[in-house]
Amino acid sequence: MDTGTSSIKKKKLLENNMFNGIAIPIAIVLVGALIIFGVTKILSSERDYKDLVREVQSKTFGNRWVAAFELAKVLSAQKIPAEDIPWLIDSLNQAYLAKPDQRTREFLIVSLASLKNPLVPEIMFKALEDESDMIKFRAIMGLGNQTDIPNPQWEKVEKLLDSPDYALRQSAALTLMTHRVTESEAAVQKLLSDSESVVRFSAALGLINFKNASALETLKEILTLEPKSNGFREDQVRGLKMSLIEALRKNNWKVLQPELELAIATEPDLSVKAAMQETLILLKN
Repeated sequence: MDTGTSSIKKKKLLENNMFNGIAIPIAIVLVGALIIFGVTKILSSERDYKDLVREVQSKTFGNRWVAAFELAKVLSAQKIPAEDIPWLIDSLNQAYLAKPDQRTREFLIVSLASLKNPLVPEIMFKALEDESDMIKFRAIMGLGNQTDIPNPQWEKVEKLLDSPDYALRQSAALTLMTHRVTESEAAVQKLLSDSESVVRFSAALGLINFKNASALETLKEILTLEPKSNGFREDQVRGLKMSLIEALRKNNWKVLQPELELAIATEPDLSVKAAMQETLILLKN
């Protein structure tokens, strides 16, 4: 089994509030211990992003992916000077196109996605054709977090709605609907009958952006969902409900007002209950 696919299977995107502008944090996860010779020394030394880029370009297998991992952390935590952004993006793009090992490619895509620059999406669309499902997943999430996407190639994302990997179907649906890709609405609507509840729920949440009535039954299911139902934890259920509430409010979709009133009466989570009450008031006005 591909290691990227295996990693994706362990992920539940619904652990986060998905529809707060689809600002889905991309977790940087290292699987296993850092046992490569010299890693401890590398991680303890202070290097800036320019040093790390040079290491990604020049190091051998083991040190290269560690440098890429460190670079992803640095870029997510630091504000990069505007004048360095084009050089940085070009350098990371060239490093990715050189086809290093999978783990290095993955962290390069994470690094690029963190920049949120209009030069980045072109690379993300290229990464959607990577052999690794995990890298495809990182690229989709990177596109989801972008606000400026020149020359979008949404057909590449829509193609992944038919992926055998549920995380790719889910993330593709979220990204397409968050960017309000009208041409993909019908394809995402088909996912309302998906065998994976996490995909069905994501499709329904995304379709709120189009006020698509076919999503109503699934949205009602979310409102009444309880922890441990379908394997969801308490924080995941909270995230689902908060995503639904935020999307209803953002789109001023009043159709679920009766269901919200009923849900408020039985909702055990006080934070969710308060959000429901506030949203109900706003929708009535």
